Amino acid sequence: MRLIKTTLITLLALIFINPIPWAMADDLAPTLGDDGHYQFDWYHQSFLELADDLDEALADDKVLMVMLVQKGCIYCKKVATEILTEPLVNEYVKSNFLVVQLDIFGSRDVTDLDGETLAENEMAAKWGVVFTPSIYFVTEKTGENSLPKAAAALMPGAFMRGTFYGMLEWVKTEAYKTEPRFQKYYNDKFPEIREKLKAAKAAANG
Repeated sequence: MRLIKTTLITLLALIFINPIPWAMADDLAPTLGDDGHYQFDWYHQSFLELADDLDEALADDKVLMVMLVQKGCIYCKKVATEILTEPLVNEYVKSNFLVVQLDIFGSRDVTDLDGETLAENEMAAKWGVVFTPSIYFVTEKTGENSLPKAAAALMPGAFMRGTFYGMLEWVKTEAYKTEPRFQKYYNDKFPEIREKLKAAKAAANG
């Protein structure tokens, strides 16, 4: 009996020292922070100076993705727990976007592309954000002086997983420059996107 107890104690110690894979954090799973917001470990740890964030994104051949959320927002939760957890969407965002998350009622200082610094809540008002999530995508330097004007696209609200991925692809591939009507682009691409979602989920499930 003493031998069994000793063995169990040893095994438990090894698990805590060297966690087995299923006990480790998963990039597909967001965490709910003390601030009431869902976050992924791969979100950008920004100083909230958007010009610098844009420079960093472009240097890595990525799109700057600024996501405005609020505590208790059911649609923000949907994006975090149902959309960004989709294997295809998750990997595409991690590989192609630099994500900066802001709170429309927050008090952290944010510096806009025009150099103006305001608290998050004041900046959200300046940008005219009235609902969450609102997601802006900036693909290049345009000379515009504020985030909404510089953005190639705005995703207003929580799209379904296929539509969400479709907009990501539309923005990242710069298809918006040749087909500015997103709905037309998505309708044409829908069968392909549906198969991509299925394939990615099947691969993730082994």
